[in-house]
Amino acid sequence: MKDLRKDFNYEDAPLHMSEGHQQLFETKLRKESKVVSRSETLQKSAAVLIVGLVSSILWFQTTPDQIQQNENPNLISLGNFSPEFQKIESFYQASINYELATLEAGDYDDLVNSYVLEVEKIDDEYKRLQDELTKQGFDETLIEAMIENLQLRLELLQNLKLKLTELKTLNHDSESIYQL
Repeated sequence: MKDLRKDFNYEDAPLHMSEGHQQLFETKLRKESKVVSRSETLQKSAAVLIVGLVSSILWFQTTPDQIQQNENPNLISLGNFSPEFQKIESFYQASINYELATLEAGDYDDLVNSYVLEVEKIDDEYKRLQDELTKQGFDETLIEAMIENLQLRLELLQNLKLKLTELKTLNHDSESIYQL
C-alpha cells in the first residue's frame, strides 16, 4: 500500500487577508445603523392597531345570532335578554351547524334526508317561538321551550351520526364476512 501523505504538502501556510480587509471591516462596524424615527415607529404601530381593531370588530359582529337577526331584524333572540342566554344560543347554533356540516350520508341519503327534514320542522317551531317571544317579551316558559328546541335539534343530529356509524359498521362487517 502506498503512503499518500508524502504526495500532499502539509506545510502550515499562514492565513493572510487581502489588504484593506481589516480596515473595511472596522469601518462597517463603526457605521451607524439607520436610525428609525420615533414617529415612523408610532405610525406603523398605529396602522397595525387600526387594522387589528377593525378586523376584530368585523369578526365579532357576525355572530350566528346576528346573522339570524339579519334574516328577520324584528325578531328577538335569547341573547337580547342576557349574555348567558346569548352564550347558550350561540353554543347550540354553532354545534348544530357543525353537526350538519360534518354529516357524511354515504349510502344512506334517505335516512339523512328524513332527519334533516325533521330538524327543519323543529327549526320552524323555533322561529315560531322566537316570533312569540318578540310579541310577548320576556317569558320564562318561552325561553325554556327555545332552549329545549335547540337541545332537541342537536340531539337529533348526534343520534343521526351514531346511526350512520352503526350502519356503516354493520355494512363493513357484512362485507368482510362475504370476503372470507
